[in-house]
Amino acid sequence: MMKKAIRLLALGVLVNAGVYAQSVEDGVKAYYNGNYASAVSILEKHADKADAAYWLAESYYELGKNAQADAVISKALAAKPADPYLLAAKGQLLIAEKKGAEAQQQFNAALNALGKDDVEKAKVLNAVGFALARAYNNIDRVGDINFAVAKLTEAKNLVMNLKGKKRDPKLIASIYTNLADATLKANPGEGSAAFTYYQEALETEPSFALAEYRKSKIFKSQNNVDLYIQSLEKAIAANPSFLPALEDLYEYYAFSAGDLNKAKPYGDKILSLLPPSPNNEYFKGVAAYFNKNYSEAINIGKNIIAQAREQTNPLVYKLVAYSLIENKDTASAIPYVEDYFKTQVKDNIVPKDYSLKATAYSTTPGKEAEVVQTYLDAAAADTSIAGKVEILSNGAKMFADAGKSALAGELYAKILEIKPSDKHTINDYFYAGYTGFYKAGEYEKAWKIFDAARNRFPKWNYGYMLAYASSKIFDSTNAQNIMVTDGDRYIAFLQSPDDTTEVAAKRGEIFKTAADLAIYSANVKKDNESALKYLQLAYNNADNPTAKEQIAQYIKALGGTPGAPTAPGTGADSTQNGAATAPARNSSSSGPKR
Repeated sequence: MMKKAIRLLALGVLVNAGVYAQSVEDGVKAYYNGNYASAVSILEKHADKADAAYWLAESYYELGKNAQADAVISKALAAKPADPYLLAAKGQLLIAEKKGAEAQQQFNAALNALGKDDVEKAKVLNAVGFALARAYNNIDRVGDINFAVAKLTEAKNLVMNLKGKKRDPKLIASIYTNLADATLKANPGEGSAAFTYYQEALETEPSFALAEYRKSKIFKSQNNVDLYIQSLEKAIAANPSFLPALEDLYEYYAFSAGDLNKAKPYGDKILSLLPPSPNNEYFKGVAAYFNKNYSEAINIGKNIIAQAREQTNPLVYKLVAYSLIENKDTASAIPYVEDYFKTQVKDNIVPKDYSLKATAYSTTPGKEAEVVQTYLDAAAADTSIAGKVEILSNGAKMFADAGKSALAGELYAKILEIKPSDKHTINDYFYAGYTGFYKAGEYEKAWKIFDAARNRFPKWNYGYMLAYASSKIFDSTNAQNIMVTDGDRYIAFLQSPDDTTEVAAKRGEIFKTAADLAIYSANVKKDNESALKYLQLAYNNADNPTAKEQIAQYIKALGGTPGAPTAPGTGADSTQNGAATAPARNSSSSGPKR
């Protein structure tokens, strides 16, 4: 269950790891290495400086410590209220708090502080664009991501016009990378433009590993494993100390490839780069989980939490949750799942995390609506159609297996909504309509699915059969003018060359449907002429002698002659006197069998 789910994120106890004085530049370097714990330990010593405060806050943000980041920025702004970088960072934190309008005020204030120097303008535009793009996510959609794209484009144009020493390769690479990130968030699933920007960043500054790392995410979203791994390896080649790529490679080899031996060198390298921390025991917990020693993994995780407390690596909570679930103690996993979602950076939450949350909640009565929303959030977080479908299918199957058909129907119906219509399959409609809504007794919802199905797949017998079976219940008096039309369409299909029903089953379906419509016509509509037509059709397809005789008595009572040809309008008279003209189908009237 944990496979492909855990992504390492370095998080150390924020201690003084240095034995010599380290500068703000050292802290910024650690930040760009993705070593945020080390960045914090360096930069907190210089927090009285505006530039150090900015990078300290960004490091806290990457660690999911937004409250601490906000405290740093608020204190720095009190001393320097017009600093554009601090204003941009404040806007970033407000976006994370879902305060879009207030965040935009901060971004505007930062831009209003721009001077005339093009380099400084580009840096501030980059900071604003980065802040918005970093905090924006495609689930909450707080903030204007297109504003970020526009400002980063403006920054790019400024730096590309610079000459000589003013053309700082690292600044250019940063702008291109941030522009790529913003473009991806503005157009989820469309990676071509972003890919080009990442390439531009790397051509400008080959050591800028972040660009290559971000590029790897595009390959991952496309399920292109080979290019994903190659891209991560390129990021490490560009910067051997780049932690995020090392972490992802560890995750891949440990949980996706299932080869802890291949993962170990990356784990060792990560440990060599991290400051001392109880969180570093996480690797031992992973090894225990990998070896199916779930109790040991749980104990290791709980010990880390007890020692690291508020500095606990979010992944430790996830490790404990997965281990508890595998240990058949799913309900106990809930608080650890909740702590994971509280502490993890939203951009580091992967779709499988939502599946974990749904699994944990699924055992708790009254959490059903929350579980459905969790799966919808997971699907929204995945950038590929295939990924969204897999997530929703897993959730729907879980509900169906638990006998919660209505909830299964909601998720199966969502699959029909997100998949392009030309990619819809018969199974998509069957699962949503029958496994979900029909079994749940939500017949009108089921009808809508099967009505769409028979239009999309006009030769699929169950589209007609189940549309009628549904409307016969929710529109039993034909008040919505649906039930009779459905019955006629079903009969017409059964009598058409497109139907391949086995002869006896075909006649049985025609008999039952015609008899139903005859009863409606006589008793509800008071239309004996229509009733007689349906009765003749039922008689001509009746195989049970008792039923045939009973239908004959009704026909005589209405002034008709049993066995007379059926008239147009009640389906073609393609079956008379027991002779069926259509080929057989593999079906029966006992229930849907695809």
